[in-house]
Amino acid sequence: MNDRGLYSCDTPRCNGLKAVITPDGYVCRRCANQLEQTYESEPELVTDGGTTWATLTGFQRDVLEAIAHLESISEKSYGLAIKEQLEKHHSEVLHGRLYQNLDSLIEDGLLERDELDGRTNSYTLTTEANAMLEESIYRRANACGIQVAATDGGEHA
Repeated sequence: MNDRGLYSCDTPRCNGLKAVITPDGYVCRRCANQLEQTYESEPELVTDGGTTWATLTGFQRDVLEAIAHLESISEKSYGLAIKEQLEKHHSEVLHGRLYQNLDSLIEDGLLERDELDGRTNSYTLTTEANAMLEESIYRRANACGIQVAATDGGEHA
């Protein structure tokens, strides 16, 4: 489990109390209102299969975030490594649940599967998944009045 309070808003750096369930988590009313305004004013990112960030389950979003983390530290994203990342925030991740969701994310065009060795597959985020994760970061930061620095030297559109 994370070290944030059980009743604290899921939005980073927000001290409000959870009140509303949104596609971005369980947030306070202020963050929910800001997220709603942001969602209505911005085009929704949709993968070729018609999947949106909002239509993914929370667990599927967590899977994408876990893989993004592994990629960011140059680690291989294979089943056990993903499971270990997820178990930092979920009490126990069952094998069937993980692989069913990995397969679903592949079907939705958000992950690519490659063979790591004879028994192990690795998973890589697609361009669409990276775009969805990045947009989620900006939406949540905007909802809390936090400015995210552009890492490519430019500005977020």
